[in-house]
Amino acid sequence: MRCFAVLCGAMATEIVGSCGGDTPSPVADCANVDMGSCGNACCKMLVEVSMSTTEAMQTLNASLANGGPDGYFTLQPTAEGTLGFGDLRPFKTGVDFIGQVHHMTSGPKHYNDTIDITLTSTATGTMVKAFSLSLIGGALGDNGQSYKNIKMAMDGAFKSNGYKLSHVDDSCPEPESPLMM
Repeated sequence: MRCFAVLCGAMATEIVGSCGGDTPSPVADCANVDMGSCGNACCKMLVEVSMSTTEAMQTLNASLANGGPDGYFTLQPTAEGTLGFGDLRPFKTGVDFIGQVHHMTSGPKHYNDTIDITLTSTATGTMVKAFSLSLIGGALGDNGQSYKNIKMAMDGAFKSNGYKLSHVDDSCPEPESPLMM
């Protein structure tokens, strides 16, 4: 079988951004299912990156522009009048940047989720706090989509430089291991 370099490259790097309807989902990064821990399906994660908050914000903004890793992310306007991220440094709140992006699943129902992000300076770089929330009421069980939204956004921005992802609370928990017999 022959294929053209452009098409072969696109097929090799295609990212599946939706966990789909199969339970458990066979899609990568969809094992952290949330069962309505925020009154609806959600996920809250901390992400440590070794770059300044400005570099981290610019990297996130650039990676999520034009659809992001899977083509279904949309940067949102901020209260500060910018697209994607607002600069809070003049207010000296401790948070340098605040941002928001929506993600639409690629399945037949096209669910929408909001991912809210803050960036705070640390001694070693930046702490990114990311929170994903399903935007349809009654989402008791997201098949791992809230976690996947965050993981996919962070991989798109920081995978080449490395990052550390950790849980903040009981949302989107690690899957339980099978019982050892």
